[in-house]
Amino acid sequence: MTGDVDDRPGATHGRLVEAMNSGVLATDESGLITAWNPGAQRLLGYTRDEVLGKRMHLLLRRDAAGHVPPERDCRLLRALRTGVSAHGDGERFAHRDGRLVMCSWSAAPIYTGDQAGTGSATGAVAGLVVVFQAAADQVAVERERRDRLAQVQRANSRLALVAEITTVLSSTLNEKDLLRRLVRLVVPALGDWAEVDLLIPDGRVERVTATHREMSAADIAGLEGPLPPVPRTPRGPLARVLRGSATVVVSGGADVRSDEPLGAAQYELFQVMDAQSAIIAPLAARGETYGALTLGYSRPGHGYGPDDKLVVEDVARRTGLVLANARLYAEQRNTAEAMQRNLLTPLPQPGALRLEARYVPATQASWVGGDWYDAFALPDGATGLVIGDIVGHDLHAAARMAEVRNMLRALAWDMAGPPSGVLARLDRVMAAVSDAELATAVFGRVEGSPAGPWHLRWCNAGHPPPLLITGDGGTHFLDEHGPLLGEPDLTGTRPDGTRLLPPLSTLVLYTDGLVETRGTDLADRLTSLRRHGSHLAQLPLPDLCDKLLERVEPGGEDDVALLALRTPG
Repeated sequence: MTGDVDDRPGATHGRLVEAMNSGVLATDESGLITAWNPGAQRLLGYTRDEVLGKRMHLLLRRDAAGHVPPERDCRLLRALRTGVSAHGDGERFAHRDGRLVMCSWSAAPIYTGDQAGTGSATGAVAGLVVVFQAAADQVAVERERRDRLAQVQRANSRLALVAEITTVLSSTLNEKDLLRRLVRLVVPALGDWAEVDLLIPDGRVERVTATHREMSAADIAGLEGPLPPVPRTPRGPLARVLRGSATVVVSGGADVRSDEPLGAAQYELFQVMDAQSAIIAPLAARGETYGALTLGYSRPGHGYGPDDKLVVEDVARRTGLVLANARLYAEQRNTAEAMQRNLLTPLPQPGALRLEARYVPATQASWVGGDWYDAFALPDGATGLVIGDIVGHDLHAAARMAEVRNMLRALAWDMAGPPSGVLARLDRVMAAVSDAELATAVFGRVEGSPAGPWHLRWCNAGHPPPLLITGDGGTHFLDEHGPLLGEPDLTGTRPDGTRLLPPLSTLVLYTDGLVETRGTDLADRLTSLRRHGSHLAQLPLPDLCDKLLERVEPGGEDDVALLALRTPG
């Protein structure tokens, strides 16, 4: 009947294909187009008559350059050859007017045994059905998403790098060590090479470290060392940065070349590094410039944009703060060490007896101060020996040490009694006139005639035991001891000890920094001291002191004071 709707399955499918907004085409087994719906015409411009019987691959497929790709690379034809469904995103189809249209597509094979609507797949591949639609917007969105993701990942990696740099640099206060660590961290993350030029406090400039991702350490070492001074009127970028200028980005060696000696030295470095681009950032903190960090790329096409500049400046700023702290630490440590050394008096050489002393400051400024040694002649001809340690570490401890040392020396000179009496009197005087709370000390008297024999009388107030080393290598700790100084109510409980000092024997008095190290057993450390003392017994006294410090290896957590006496043969 006229006007009746054809509801046969094939006709229904045909109407659906015609109504689709997506493009739909079909091919036979050789890839010739056999069907083309209106959606395909809207997307690619070709009419049905223009495409029917044409080879789909030659007519529609294009690569990024607009050329027909090899058939072996065409995934649409591969689906036709293999009979396996396929899909693609962001691939180029040729428009009738020559434009390239980005499309996403799905392709399914047609089999000779297909029955409409049954979904069966039997027989040989008789053709291909391709459904495609414009994907330019989708591709642009996906590209933007990937770009933003890459930016986030790059930002996160650089934040992690900055955090790692901060942690690593904060682990040391040695200038050259921290700068060597710095350049190893920023290459290759922020450049192909890096170097640091440092302003030395006396006005010199020194390239303290450099590195390159492809150069050996031996090649790099030749680039380090003193540089020409910063000119009064800086012209080159490095000189300007060292004089307090902001970060400078340069495109290569030509931008750093100048007639000033410092600029010539920087140009020579750029030539060796094959610099294509670079950035020079000041290492500054608290209004002072300490040096410059230079990063660069040797590969063409790489440079430093605004985001890179911010990261490099952040790294340089953090490094400048660490350098400022390192120099403050060094200044404090040098002050404390100088004060401590100035408070340690020169040793006498009483007759045939020989005396040697060593002082090794702690590795941190806040740990310096409080340890002392002393030796002096007494009115009755004996030689007084003192080793001591004020509780606490800092300049105040060093000052209190000087008070206690002077009081002990005066009391020992004035009192003819046993060492324990001198220390008992010192307890009472400390409580009355000094703010030193607690201290340990050994006070001894070495008595004898030039021909011998020699004797030691001593009293130990809570201090590590002196070590006696005989000429044949025998060792003995002088273990008698009593409570610390600073507790006057406990006076009288410290015993005096007496010991014969055989010919060519060595008496070693030391502070706890020599034998007490965090994480080690004190008994083991004392055994080590005793063993090394025995092995070194026959060395000259100065060598014995040096070797003992070298072999026992103090931990550096405290000062070490050492006083050694040797009797004649």
